[in-house]
Amino acid sequence: MLRKFKKMQQRAIIDSIPMQRIGRPDEIAHHVLYLVQANYVTAEIITVDGGRSLTLADGHI
Repeated sequence: MLRKFKKMQQRAIIDSIPMQRIGRPDEIAHHVLYLVQANYVTAEIITVDGGRSLTLADGHI
């Protein structure tokens, strides 16, 4: 998905992620598998975004 952005836009996206990288498909799959196998977990939102949702508007945690 990142390939459709220009290099400068890609850098801005990556810079906004505290882990400083885009998540790999296997990392997302790991959490999907957990939800499929977790019988007692219901109506839960698990954010897998490298900490990006924890950043404030100015880019700091």
